[in-house]
Amino acid sequence: MPVELQEQEKLVLNVIQEYLNKNRIFNMKEILPFITARFKMASIDINNRGIEEILKVLVNKKLIVEGSKLYRDDILINEKRNLIYEFIVKNPGTYFNRVVKVLNLSNHVIIWHLEILLKFEYIKKQNIDNHDIFFDFNYRLRNTELKYFTSKEKSKLIIDYLKINDIGVVKTRLSTDLKLHI
Repeated sequence: MPVELQEQEKLVLNVIQEYLNKNRIFNMKEILPFITARFKMASIDINNRGIEEILKVLVNKKLIVEGSKLYRDDILINEKRNLIYEFIVKNPGTYFNRVVKVLNLSNHVIIWHLEILLKFEYIKKQNIDNHDIFFDFNYRLRNTELKYFTSKEKSKLIIDYLKINDIGVVKTRLSTDLKLHI
């Protein structure tokens, strides 16, 4: 998901990356003097107001997030986070417990990485039937309830059964044949 940047935005982002690489947390007010000092040393002519505006643009583009040590290019470097992201991309409408079960990771690890992916807008979530379901950020949220319900194992079994028995079936027969409580 490359983001188009102006030349001045690239300059500011490079200084921010240097700042964050020193194990610092991004804070708009604290980083401003750091950037100003770097630009003065390099004879780059952007005033504080210009730097503030560029910072706002970078925050709006989710390249940097207030209170984080990470910047957008770092997000998918983490192996587990990338695994979670790829799973969501390949399985749009997936729910939390399915991510935990399929990827065999602890709840806390999944929660942490989902929050980072949400914060940097790699994914988005929607609450359906009291469950948070996840999608790639660019996924169009049309028919999300249909996607959610048809992604469940029980639903898949029923749909497959109905494809084979397309002349119709009563609920009790469906329940008996599939050994499910419906």
